[in-house]
Amino acid sequence: MATLNGAIRSYGAAVRRMEREQQRNARESAKRFKEQQKLEEIENAQQAVSDWENYVDTIQSLHKNCTEQIDWKQIENTKKPIEPLLDSKNEAIAKSKLDNFKPSILDKIFGSTQKKITRLNGLLEQAKIKDQKTYDVNYKEYLDELNNWKELQEINTGIKNNETDFYKKALQYFNPFSDIGELGTQISFSFEQNHIDIDLHVNSLDVIPDYELKQTSTGKLSKKNMPKSRFNELYQDHICSASMRIAREVFAYIPIDYARINAVAKIINTKTGHLEEQPILSVIFPPETIDNLNLETIDPSDSMQNFVHNMNFSKTKGFSVVEKAELER
Repeated sequence: MATLNGAIRSYGAAVRRMEREQQRNARESAKRFKEQQKLEEIENAQQAVSDWENYVDTIQSLHKNCTEQIDWKQIENTKKPIEPLLDSKNEAIAKSKLDNFKPSILDKIFGSTQKKITRLNGLLEQAKIKDQKTYDVNYKEYLDELNNWKELQEINTGIKNNETDFYKKALQYFNPFSDIGELGTQISFSFEQNHIDIDLHVNSLDVIPDYELKQTSTGKLSKKNMPKSRFNELYQDHICSASMRIAREVFAYIPIDYARINAVAKIINTKTGHLEEQPILSVIFPPETIDNLNLETIDPSDSMQNFVHNMNFSKTKGFSVVEKAELER
């Protein structure tokens, strides 16, 4: 009996130890889960803030990126594509096999000579077809290259002669504004002999976030309404940055004296009380002035002081309608 009681006590103690161990493990697991959950929340908050900061930086840094400038002299010196010749290498191989075919004794015994000659003739015809298809593909590529070469030579000559039609053709050929979503909603051109006039229909205020994201000292995500002045300044930087980017893209393709960029937005006409598309910024950009700027460090809005421009802006009200800028005669 004593032995039985001792076994029962020992078993009970083991069960209690197991229960305590399970409870301790459960507490530790819950603690680890909470810690992991907290770390994930901190990482998610950090990523959200980083994404927000990157977006805000992007919408006011559009001027920093641009297509590499076209070298029209290099295009002028590009040699005319050479018309391809029909390469009959497959035919030559097949014909050689046919010409050098010599029937074996077994071919003569079993009468398979003509069958093999017929097969070799068939392979010869297939080889001719294969050579012709290869030539057709090469000739089509040649025609495409020739047409491109002719078009670029024609555009180059027109640009050298300051013919405005070819300014337009150059932009149509390279199509740098095929996807202008980050710059605006629409773009239209008017060409003169030494300059270009562009209406950029800008993005609406919706492009600017009306909130700010920050990470607290404890790692949590903090979202607050963006102050109106900060909101308006971001939109101003975005419009100025997009306008300069448009000018830089044009200069990458066309060697002109200047580009006038008119940022057009839907804004209330105080005379009629209706929303109308009107200029809110008009800037005359000479390429050499842009080239002298440190585009990585400039403030887009402040940089407008380097150019003839019209802009009526206040931190509290944002943009107002302006007249298109004019060079002094």
